[in-house]
Amino acid sequence: MPETNSLNIFANRFWFAPGDVFLRSIERVIWAKQSFKPPILDIGCGDAGISRILFKGHRKIDLGIDLDKAGIKKARQSNFYKKVMIVDAADMPFEAGSFQTVISNSTFEHIKNDLKSVAETSRVLKKGGRFFFTVPSKRLKNALEAIIKDKNKVNILNQRLSHWHYRDLNQWTDILQKHGLIVETYQYYFPKPAVKIWYRLFRIATFRPYRREFWSYLKDSPYGRLFPKRLIAKIIVQYLRPFLPQIFDRSGCWLFIVAKKS
Repeated sequence: MPETNSLNIFANRFWFAPGDVFLRSIERVIWAKQSFKPPILDIGCGDAGISRILFKGHRKIDLGIDLDKAGIKKARQSNFYKKVMIVDAADMPFEAGSFQTVISNSTFEHIKNDLKSVAETSRVLKKGGRFFFTVPSKRLKNALEAIIKDKNKVNILNQRLSHWHYRDLNQWTDILQKHGLIVETYQYYFPKPAVKIWYRLFRIATFRPYRREFWSYLKDSPYGRLFPKRLIAKIIVQYLRPFLPQIFDRSGCWLFIVAKKS
């Protein structure tokens, strides 16, 4: 089962952030089914730690961009990208039609000016090129409000996550079409029961026992060495596995979209 395999891979690498393990492992299954034509641009490459797992098996990505200077430095050292640059997706310094493929995993919800970024994505794509991206839909906002039952706490959560937008499929279809991008296919994933588990794990990982969130102590402090990483990873997989059969239900709160430039 590819979902279980992905869980194992992410759990062993990101055992300190089980919520991320759950979500990213599902996205890996989606990305593994895609085919990219070069040259490829990755918007929101981060430090390449997640990208190199999500996109493993694809040809080496031509260019990764992000605004995180520390992340870009690590991405450069990873040698996963041919080139990485500190670039604002809403103002890309590339010529029109520079790329055959643009990919972006759970990034556009973090971009304040996401509409300008869509316009820029279309501009740098060649005619016939494709834009592949994942993004939380408005269903996630509705699910969180139903689970948390406190809009103020939901707002605080969105601030912590840096989620600026929740758009539904119809909104994305209209936005993309306005910029010459026609939706070819889409897929929902991560339904409300999965969101409930994800939120529970997120709260555990972001609990502040002192000045830092718990996951940070595990990942970056000497205390992390005291924890049995392999055992924790195994427990995470066993805990999450029962939720996998319904993970691609049509009621999913995240969206994967492929749009072609006309």
